[in-house]
Amino acid sequence: MKANKKLEMLSMKDGLTGLNNRRSLDKQLEIEWKYAQEEKEPLSFLLFDIDYFKAYNDTYGHIQGDECLKEVANIAKSVVFDESAFVARYGGEEFGILLPLANQYEAIKMAEAIRQQVEQRAIIHQASDVFKGVTISVGIMTVVPSENIQLISIVHGADQALYEAKRTGRNRISVYSHHKEADSNV
Repeated sequence: MKANKKLEMLSMKDGLTGLNNRRSLDKQLEIEWKYAQEEKEPLSFLLFDIDYFKAYNDTYGHIQGDECLKEVANIAKSVVFDESAFVARYGGEEFGILLPLANQYEAIKMAEAIRQQVEQRAIIHQASDVFKGVTISVGIMTVVPSENIQLISIVHGADQALYEAKRTGRNRISVYSHHKEADSNV
């Protein structure tokens, strides 16, 4: 019985970073979505990844790439100032942060704090076209869930915003809005 519990717990964690994994994020998203829908409260999702990470791996090797992933994960964990937040490795060099009850302003504040901390950590990245240190790009979507909106839309919106942040120069935050993308040039 104890072994099963331990296996289940391990299957919800990312082995490299120690963060929650994609599977546990998906489960938590369902729980928080239902709660936000019932309470008519906002829910924010941040999706971010390391800029030019493939070039980083090609330059410094996969062992150093793993160290970089761990460092960025630790920064995200340490910066998240909301204990209800759910930080996860989404896959590869992508990370997701679920912020229950957080409005768009609070989500942007959190994203900017993480972006700044990663940049200030100054992890050398000579292959980056943005900065000579590791940087991240962040996509944000905030929504008050309703019957008309599907759960997956919050992930798709954050993903589209992340793509926009990368398209417009990286090392920045982009916020998804239903009408258009809004940029935060940092």
